[in-house]
Amino acid sequence: MAVTSIGDLARGYVLRSRNAALNQTLTRLTQEVANGRTSDPAARLGGHFSYLSQIEHDLTMAESYGRGAKEVQIAATTMQTALGQIGEVTDGLVGTLTIASTGSGPTDISAVASEARGAVESIVSALNSNTAGRHLFSGTAVDTPALAGADEVLSALGNAIAGAVSPADARAAADAFFDTPGGDFEVLVYSGGTTGLAPVQLGAGESADLDLRADHVAFRETLKNAALVALVDDPGLALGDAARRGLFGDALDGLLSAKAAQVAVRADLGFAEERIARAGTRIEAEIAGLQIARNELLAVDPFEAATELEAVQLQLETLYTVTARTSRLSLVNFL
Repeated sequence: MAVTSIGDLARGYVLRSRNAALNQTLTRLTQEVANGRTSDPAARLGGHFSYLSQIEHDLTMAESYGRGAKEVQIAATTMQTALGQIGEVTDGLVGTLTIASTGSGPTDISAVASEARGAVESIVSALNSNTAGRHLFSGTAVDTPALAGADEVLSALGNAIAGAVSPADARAAADAFFDTPGGDFEVLVYSGGTTGLAPVQLGAGESADLDLRADHVAFRETLKNAALVALVDDPGLALGDAARRGLFGDALDGLLSAKAAQVAVRADLGFAEERIARAGTRIEAEIAGLQIARNELLAVDPFEAATELEAVQLQLETLYTVTARTSRLSLVNFL
């Protein structure tokens, strides 16, 4: 009878090769059991990748829309907070002016002017809000604050109304400063872009438009009237106490009109926030659905994978045992 055997070197090579193959299979099965997905999509799909590719493409787009929705949601929330701050400041100043303009109480003119200066600082700060370094009320000039500082605003307006001898003169100078196209406000105060940001695409034909700049008439009117009150005790104004209180009345009317415009702006922004929130919910549902579809294509049977993993582990243990015994063979033991 013929006896066929292999040498020690060949046996060692066979054992090492088998060990490498089993370890590779063990790694693959461990990964598949851990994440529930096949590590060889080509074999699983039989080379037909068109459906999977479409799912991956749609998932990438949905995730991109999702990131955009989250970013614009943060921006809208921050803008709404800024508008709320402006509204609170306006309400406080309106209350003070209601008393100061009628002379029904012992209101100190300088104290009212001081409160108004604080209001101007708050309004400018709110309109210079930014998220992640992007200024929200600057239009396309997102890297630039929308407005100059409060001191610069008051200084520029103070120069414009200097010499006014009546509330009407001061009001006319302030109107020219803030409302003239290409005038002092646009040159000295507003430093944002002249065009608004493009709408953010949210998929399914939806978009979010947050084109709200600090040069909006609601903000101009608010800032104009608050700044007028802040300058009422400026030495450059040749106004008596009665005229100053008359200017309070004019500013009060202007702030009430600006307040109505603020409410409209906040309502429009609120509608945009609602659309963004709905779109975000829709996008999350789309992502979840696409992930489920992808997982169904690539999922492995957990019981089958676990059984195969156990079998490979047993084979590997057996191989280690055989290798250990083979390594201890010697001619003395054989004889």
